[in-house]
Amino acid sequence: MSDRLRLSDDVSRIKGIGGKKKETLAAAGINTIDDLLAYYPVRYKDRRNLVPAARAQEDRDSLVCGELIRMNVRSFGGRRPMVECVLKDESTVFSAVFFNMPYLRKTLKTGAKYVLFGRMRMRNGMRVWTNPEMSQPGSDRDARGIIPVYRNIPGITGTNFTKWIRTALETADVDEDWIGSRTTADRRLCGRGFALRSIHFPESEQHYKTARYRLVYEQLLMYQLAIRMSRQKIESASEDASIEPKPIDDFIDSLPFTLTDGQLSCIREIEGDLISPRPMNRLVQGDVGCGKTVVAEAAMYKCVLSGRQAAMMAPTEILARQHYERLRADFAPFGIKVCLLISGMKAAERRETLEEIATGAADIIVGTHAVIQKDVEFSDLALVVTDEQHRFGVNQRKTLVRKGRGVNVLVMSATPIPRTMAATVFGDMDFSIIRSRPEGRREIITRAFDRTSRERAYRIVRDELDKGNLAYIIAPSIDSEDEDLSSVMQLFEEIRQRYPGHKAELLHGRLGKEEKESIMEDFRSHKVHILVATVVIEVGIDVPDATVIVIENSERFGLAQLHQLRGRVGRSAKQSYCCLINYSRSESAVARAKAMAEISDGFEISEVDYKLRGPGDVMGTMQSGNYSRDILALCRYTDILEAAIQDADRIMEEPDGTDLRHVEEYMLSAAESDNSDIL
Repeated sequence: MSDRLRLSDDVSRIKGIGGKKKETLAAAGINTIDDLLAYYPVRYKDRRNLVPAARAQEDRDSLVCGELIRMNVRSFGGRRPMVECVLKDESTVFSAVFFNMPYLRKTLKTGAKYVLFGRMRMRNGMRVWTNPEMSQPGSDRDARGIIPVYRNIPGITGTNFTKWIRTALETADVDEDWIGSRTTADRRLCGRGFALRSIHFPESEQHYKTARYRLVYEQLLMYQLAIRMSRQKIESASEDASIEPKPIDDFIDSLPFTLTDGQLSCIREIEGDLISPRPMNRLVQGDVGCGKTVVAEAAMYKCVLSGRQAAMMAPTEILARQHYERLRADFAPFGIKVCLLISGMKAAERRETLEEIATGAADIIVGTHAVIQKDVEFSDLALVVTDEQHRFGVNQRKTLVRKGRGVNVLVMSATPIPRTMAATVFGDMDFSIIRSRPEGRREIITRAFDRTSRERAYRIVRDELDKGNLAYIIAPSIDSEDEDLSSVMQLFEEIRQRYPGHKAELLHGRLGKEEKESIMEDFRSHKVHILVATVVIEVGIDVPDATVIVIENSERFGLAQLHQLRGRVGRSAKQSYCCLINYSRSESAVARAKAMAEISDGFEISEVDYKLRGPGDVMGTMQSGNYSRDILALCRYTDILEAAIQDADRIMEEPDGTDLRHVEEYMLSAAESDNSDIL
């Protein structure tokens, strides 16, 4: 390759990336060389220095070397073969345990020296490495230095991926910079090429920190510029979005419960937006179970009352059906036609639904992202209600504008975010916050358990099942070779034996959409009593009779995620329970469990979460494909965020050589990839 590659070039320009590999990378969101280089390491292996095994720290990666004394092979859990290697160095005797690798007995030799790299844990006074990397000293596999580790892409080996990254850094024009010279000098930014080389292959911790600062600042600056450019484009392109100011008292009076002050305040703010000529772009924040759906219903009712249409979008078909059933029941007394539009519909049924939407026979349309596809024509769309995972950007807003004469957008968020941070991350939106809980809802009792007290958690499950209620059992993985990590497969067998008189079912991400929906419907209708699941149930699932959730390996979840999972119960007037089973003695895991047991308010939880986690090392999340979540993670760097905000305001007035075309490309790619806000 005589000419240097451009970052916008197709990733197949890299030697070794052909047809199938290109398709596999595309499925992971990697289409260009820029995408490839933005797939940052999730962590690093510090293989620079050997340490005596006796000095290895528990629960931290370490590099040790020892002589193999003996090997034992036995079965673990009645099925999996386990090879135990006992080694010694000058400081102590230690062991390495390998699961499902019986061949090691033939390839390893007693008396030979081996280098181990991995995490050590103390077991019965012995230092144990589980499934470590093992190699002979000085061999090709005994790599030294700071080694990048990338998020696994099925079908792509780590060796190949690392090689492609090196090739891209050597052959692509990575030194081309889009940030102006004044900004670069004021913020003491390293060059973009240095940042990319040092984030993938840092020569030292200082190089890594310098690179991280540049890349975090760059992403935040781009986001802030994009918010400002997005706002300009939306306001200049929108038509009058106002609807007739008709009262909705009859709908509110028809509800079988009294709205909270927070809900009423939020509805008033939305009503004010809807009668304004400026299109509404409002974010409603509320804790899990605070009653956001009825607020959205009030907004949709107001639009239908004025002769217009409303659409409600959900991230999954399970949730779309759940919303459809609720809205159809709530609006039936008013003669409002609610229809469902999802991808799995039969052709004839879909044609009929599309005709109802186009003619105005359908007042409210509930569905997935299918509701804004090209073949969907609305008679008179006034409002789209969506959630934080499907926020709209410039391109999506243009699509909506073409589907209606001024379309209002209402975003419902169940992720409590401190207001100052929300104002930064969702800077182009107005805010409403619902803090109060619906009448009659009890506070969920949260208790923390460990390995020794685990049985008490499952006694609570039995008590709730005996009352005729339902239970969730959550595991962090589908299957696992780590004996300290619960998997849904292992738990499912255990639960079936524990509660033979109750029907248990598995729910995880490898199941098809129809199978997931069928299982959830069986759970809701009490055909299934216990759902053993991964975090696929984290968002939005509403089963009022589910009164207990057990979260195994709670130390593997962040505080915000634990709170979201807890929100799957406590959705009725019944007393509900959340049982956290923690197998770690680390301070952070204990602190998270303590916070969950003591705090029920999601906004307080979010504050504690930020304090416990701090900025952290977020480079590994920046290629996740979810821009909103990535920016939230980056906003933990408050000093860098403030600098980016100041610079974005100044650059919009005087660009100083900053290439805003780069920001426009970013907005386009973000909008196409996951429909995030400016995104």
